[in-house]
Amino acid sequence: MKTSILKYLPLLIWVFISSCGKDEYELDTDIVELGSLTAPANGTAISINVESGTSTTLTWSPAKAADGGLVLYKVLFDKAGGDFSNPIYTMQSDNKGGSNTLTVSPVYLNIIASTAGIEQLATGKVIWTVQASSAFQSERFSEQNELMLTRPEGLAVFPKYMYIYGSATEGGSLESAVAFKEISNELPNDEFVPGVFESITGLKPGEYFIADSNNPDSIVNYYYVNEDGKIRSGNTPTATSLPEGAYRIRMNLSTATISYEEMSDMQLYIFASGVTKANLNYVGNHTFEATDGLFKFLKPGDPEAPGWLGWEEERYRFKFKLDDVESYIGSYHNEGMNASLVPGYTAFNARPNGSEPNGFWNTFFHGENPPFWQGAWKFADAYNNKPFTVRVVFDPKASHYYHEFELN
Repeated sequence: MKTSILKYLPLLIWVFISSCGKDEYELDTDIVELGSLTAPANGTAISINVESGTSTTLTWSPAKAADGGLVLYKVLFDKAGGDFSNPIYTMQSDNKGGSNTLTVSPVYLNIIASTAGIEQLATGKVIWTVQASSAFQSERFSEQNELMLTRPEGLAVFPKYMYIYGSATEGGSLESAVAFKEISNELPNDEFVPGVFESITGLKPGEYFIADSNNPDSIVNYYYVNEDGKIRSGNTPTATSLPEGAYRIRMNLSTATISYEEMSDMQLYIFASGVTKANLNYVGNHTFEATDGLFKFLKPGDPEAPGWLGWEEERYRFKFKLDDVESYIGSYHNEGMNASLVPGYTAFNARPNGSEPNGFWNTFFHGENPPFWQGAWKFADAYNNKPFTVRVVFDPKASHYYHEFELN
């Protein structure tokens, strides 16, 4: 009998442990305590200055989840009298939603005010509250506060494209007008705000009109640049005396300003040697082109090869002058070509052969002083010591700026 009990003792112990383990801890992600809005005070008046104003910080006391876990926050904005069931604007709080603060720049505050129906130079109310989330549970704060917002001049809600046309441009009519696209932050050093529209295009002395559509059968809003350099509403031509050339033109619709930077002396050069292998000229339609490119891949001991080179080298990038200051155009790659500087892109540290990822040929402005190897591409084997044509295309209606090659 004693032997039988000992035989089944391990099984009895396992049954006992299993029965004890049934009372397992389960996570409870319910929001058990909502916070309260702390600043700005209800009814605070803010005069929005998108050019030199400071940001506005909204704050609230933290909410709590039953399990003590992380609570994330969104700030909801609505028109005065709204109930937030369909907010006019939503923003994640600071620290990717993890902070009980939201820092709102004047540009975004202007967008919120405009979306609420407040006109330029007018004052109106918006309301705001906070939504707290824990796992799949979310609760909206019971409080709401008002902000009295006074809008500046300038647009806050932007069209898909802007256009220029006239004797000073490449487009002689509204239908053939030159397009501008809104640019956004891609590289880590980009600091664009909403409402900046860009076009790389030809310009010469003459006049141009600004419009927000190139379809004469649609509603077209016209603009012009006044003597103070401000963009204003009106179907009036703007005169320019800039020398004929290619320009990077940027309209900042948030601040109602426009800038012109001449682009020239674009070159394809080799990283290792610094030697230029193609000089690109502006040929119109947002495109720089060279038809006489030639590059024999560098090998150790070649006349152009640096003394430290111990392998065959074929990496290249573009450089150019922007108002006579040297600047660079490159890929999304980091210096090692083993990671992307731009979210959503895949590194490709190889010679292109048809298997390169989407976006491999896309171009990015890297500024005046990028790291030495940053933004590289590699030549394809077919172009080794073969004459080629290369183009850099800044088409605002393409999915992205890009470059391309052809064998001559």
